Amino acid sequence: MRYRIETERENLFDVSMVIAMRVRIIGEVSFHQLEMAFRKAVSTYEILNSGIVIEENGDAYYVECPDPLSSFTETGLGFEDLIFENERVRFRIENGEYIRGFHSPDGLVFLMHHLGGDGKSLLYFIETFMSILAGEEVRKVPFDNLPVSALPEAGRLPFLYRLFIRSWNRKWKKMRRVFTYEDMDSAYDAFWHEHKTKTVIEEYGSEELNAMLDECKRCGCSLTSYLTAVWLKDMPGLRDVGFAVDGRLKDERTMGNFATGIHVKYRYDDSLSIAENAVRINSLMKKNLADPVMRYSVLHFTGEFDPALIDSLSLEACGAFHTKLTSRFADIMTYGKKKRDLSITNLMRACIKTDYGAVRIDDITFVPPVVSYGKNLIGIITVNDRMIISHHTMDSI
Repeated sequence: MRYRIETERENLFDVSMVIAMRVRIIGEVSFHQLEMAFRKAVSTYEILNSGIVIEENGDAYYVECPDPLSSFTETGLGFEDLIFENERVRFRIENGEYIRGFHSPDGLVFLMHHLGGDGKSLLYFIETFMSILAGEEVRKVPFDNLPVSALPEAGRLPFLYRLFIRSWNRKWKKMRRVFTYEDMDSAYDAFWHEHKTKTVIEEYGSEELNAMLDECKRCGCSLTSYLTAVWLKDMPGLRDVGFAVDGRLKDERTMGNFATGIHVKYRYDDSLSIAENAVRINSLMKKNLADPVMRYSVLHFTGEFDPALIDSLSLEACGAFHTKLTSRFADIMTYGKKKRDLSITNLMRACIKTDYGAVRIDDITFVPPVVSYGKNLIGIITVNDRMIISHHTMDSI
């Protein structure tokens, strides 16, 4: 196997790339059974049996890794502590380490590097894991990703955008350097010595969730836009809000990073109700989602800039690399001082089953990584009529 990293390149050097999920299950299962199910689930996905090489010219590829380092461990740490401890320890993606699984007092915890897949991908992995645990047969899942060549033609960037990309690529060419795993190690060591994250989790039962859904139906907005209005109510001024969007072009249950995104700028209007503000936010979101250029622009930008220039964004953001040129570029691309005020991922109702014979998923908590271009990362997921929202933020030590 040999698959070039293009639209997912921004995740290669970002020092905060850990997607976290806690799965609380009902049913008695031994640690040995869990560990065996984990190992078999990893072997099922081609992407989880690959490592990433960075070549001398700066291109990076998924290549076959015969002995991937993904692991499953018994631990006494809780969910938030596992996130805190593990996000600062670099995943050895060059050696096929994409997932760390844990049997903890809080339930099953899965921590995954974004280059192993997006939030939806991790749900597919969990479904495979649970199916194996229940003694079901599972099929091998081949590699799949979203290269620039596969993006919809209607989403092609306009001429001025492409001119912008060519201009920055020319500027970078004069001082270009290729970053390595040694640079990545240095960046992790320097950044996490001075930073920490905080995770706050809120749970909403079926009664509270249904009340919100009824209000959304009454005013004609999505739950995501309604919750966004609730959060913006306490954030004065014009705010930049990013929303993760599933970029999958095929209805296949595979793992890979297919996440794209849109963003809106909105100033909460105190003269209107939360619902009325939500309707306005919903309108802005729908407009951007309906525009294929806006929907896929993140992937085009990431895939068409020089790969090493994309790497420099993350290294500038974490203080491991600096030039006047890359600093200006980071500011433009929201990797500098001005970042997204809110970055929201709503996985909605989990797209996997919850019953697996004698074992059942009770609920799932999803925590997105605090990526370099965001301040406040919010993850939302609903399972068995229970909605759980996580707030993941970065802080200095």
